[in-house]
Amino acid sequence: MAYEHRSGRVNSGDVTLFYRVFGKPGGATPILILHGSNYYDSVDWIEVGSALANDREVVVPDRRGWGDSTWSPSKDNSLDALIDDMLAVMGVMKWPKAFIMGHSGAGPTIISFAVNFPQMTEKLILVDSQMNREESARTGKSVGNPPYIYDSVEAAMAKYKFSNPPRFSWDRKRAEQSLVKVEKGLMLKRDPDGANRQPIGEGAALPRRPVREMWEELAMVKVPTVIIRGNRSSRYPAATVERLTKSYPHIPQFVVDSEHDVAGQAPEALIGHVRKIIAGT
Repeated sequence: MAYEHRSGRVNSGDVTLFYRVFGKPGGATPILILHGSNYYDSVDWIEVGSALANDREVVVPDRRGWGDSTWSPSKDNSLDALIDDMLAVMGVMKWPKAFIMGHSGAGPTIISFAVNFPQMTEKLILVDSQMNREESARTGKSVGNPPYIYDSVEAAMAKYKFSNPPRFSWDRKRAEQSLVKVEKGLMLKRDPDGANRQPIGEGAALPRRPVREMWEELAMVKVPTVIIRGNRSSRYPAATVERLTKSYPHIPQFVVDSEHDVAGQAPEALIGHVRKIIAGT
């Protein structure tokens, strides 16, 4: 099925971000959706974004270093840079406020965004977010890694057939959209240094926002927050669910029948929950 939308680009720091826009301006409060960081990009959210845009704009950018966004020459994939990217996208869309929704590895970023910019966050929607990420995963240094190159589309797909796999591993057309032909084979459109959080060059000297553990920062969020998670997701073991329930009883949890790739495996249930959440029901 073809889903009608338009696309654009916006500069943010030393990268150019690609984004997809669904719906028409001037409607209800818009939605900004951030994809995860296993192998995901805005392609995975076309169906969901289109369905949610019947009365508002919905935008899904490719994270810096992912999909059709450019790679940072300074290797700046820090939390600050990711938050600045959100501001750049909302700025080019001329949105003063939005529902902020993020999947998987986007969870830490949107939680920090809500803490730092509550006036721009209507509600925070965490979709199977990685809740056990340690601070080192957000502050570590990793540069000089070789590109992800595979002999064939099938070889690339096989690499992602792990527990709770992304759509990339079971949808060949989806995998083809994320690979580009190079001299030695097929390269994944993903910066191999995407996990680096300590920029090199001039960017290293820039002031940074405080980096906190996710649980600590979640407690600082003042805007309404909800969680949508898969009942078969490895991101939510019993201990995590228990901690969420006991420590954050004010955060509703909606459970859908899926593994981690909620948008790929349970799109209709996800869309239904988000519609109720944005309607305040």
